[in-house]
Amino acid sequence: MEIKISKSIDKELKKASENLGFDEERIVERAILFYLNAIKNQLDLNKEFKDWDSLSDEAIVNFENNL
Repeated sequence: MEIKISKSIDKELKKASENLGFDEERIVERAILFYLNAIKNQLDLNKEFKDWDSLSDEAIVNFENNL
């Protein structure tokens, strides 16, 4: 896979590579893995909110039925 990046990002990548002592490819791989993990965490959180919302709706219906 080939990834194209802007000149400004390429410049920052080269600077980070020099400062951190990692090659540029490794930095890009780690950045992508970090981003994918962040997306997964966000999706998990959204699912949890949806589940809590459903439970809340169910609790309200049960409460109203018991009145």
